[in-house]
Amino acid sequence: MSVRGRRFAAAVALALGLATLAACGSSEPKAGAGPTLNWYVGPDRVDAAALAKSCTTAAYTITVKRLPTDINDRHSALVRRLAAKDTSIDVLSLDSEFTAEFAAAQFLAPVPDDLAPIYSKGIAPTALAAATYHGALVAVPWWFDPQLLWFRGNTAERAGLDTTKASSWDDVIAGAHRLGVTVQIEDLDGTGLADWVNALVTSGGGSIVDGTGRHAKVGLDSSAGKAAAGIAEFYRGSHVGPGPSKDALAGFAGIKGGFLLAPASVISDPALAAVAADMGWAPYPAVGTSSVAPLSGVELAVPLYAPHSVLSYRAISCLTSATAMRAVMTSSGHSASRLTTYDDPAVRTAYPMAAVTKAAVASGQSVPVTPYWYLIRAGIDDSWNPLKRVTAGDTPGRSEKIVRAQLAGELP
Repeated sequence: MSVRGRRFAAAVALALGLATLAACGSSEPKAGAGPTLNWYVGPDRVDAAALAKSCTTAAYTITVKRLPTDINDRHSALVRRLAAKDTSIDVLSLDSEFTAEFAAAQFLAPVPDDLAPIYSKGIAPTALAAATYHGALVAVPWWFDPQLLWFRGNTAERAGLDTTKASSWDDVIAGAHRLGVTVQIEDLDGTGLADWVNALVTSGGGSIVDGTGRHAKVGLDSSAGKAAAGIAEFYRGSHVGPGPSKDALAGFAGIKGGFLLAPASVISDPALAAVAADMGWAPYPAVGTSSVAPLSGVELAVPLYAPHSVLSYRAISCLTSATAMRAVMTSSGHSASRLTTYDDPAVRTAYPMAAVTKAAVASGQSVPVTPYWYLIRAGIDDSWNPLKRVTAGDTPGRSEKIVRAQLAGELP
């Protein structure tokens, strides 16, 4: 077992103990005491049931409910229910890419004025920006993951990569091709392609959109967009992987697995259990000299029509406490939005990716904060898929036209 493997094995052992701690010193729930708070969670790697149990008090009981795994199904279900003034959602694990849209639609209860400074203190600026709309905190930052370049064994060394810094995409792809191994890109819930394109364009000094309205400037037909498409074209032409895929983890764990682009939390995924002890990590690959890792996370929000909003925010205060965030980092590998969590002695011991992830959270890029990201993402998915048809000469211009049409509400 590698040194990193032993360190993460220690993290797993520690997590088993932390997951059962009372995150806020709360007592066990009393039968029939207080209302039940329904906490709706997405497909993250957090042990939500353990956290819900530890944050339950005599005043309320937290019950975990599951949202659809697919991003489009999850979006549709939440929009339908929140627009209908559904009162059965008390706490919502909110994808960071939904935040601006839901805030603009007035689906979310205001964050209390006295709690907003507490919830904002020590939060990574990128995570705070993702939870803010029109200058106001609209959801509570929770975890915020950067993607890393994962590799198996000495694959990176054999490919000629220096893992102490970000390698170029060309070097990663060429090295994998030379070794006959794959470069897998995780896409478990359907956001992988747009996240990848967004990071590539940003790394090249551009921006997919500039502005929050329907007339936002689209920046895909640009030098940065062409560089991004060129990397995608080189990737597919080198036959080192299928692009963002739901099967990426199986491919990485398979016989030809070499590299994996995935969030920090992927280390805790059961699909990688057989190879986890032999996994290493490095900064996200660079476009030119700039490494901009895709950032995505979950905030905790209270729907506007939640019937017990005061209790909902009490539950959120517990779920974002120092003890709870320590458990999130050490049990799941998710990166806490509150940077002081990295200073916790238990985290320093059990979270060996800290140096790389903390730097990536500071320099990475989340999706643009706009109510129309859902439409923009659909335009990117339409124009960059299938990946084998992407070319630097054609795709950026065609993609920009499609995204502009999506923003304008034009029918295809």
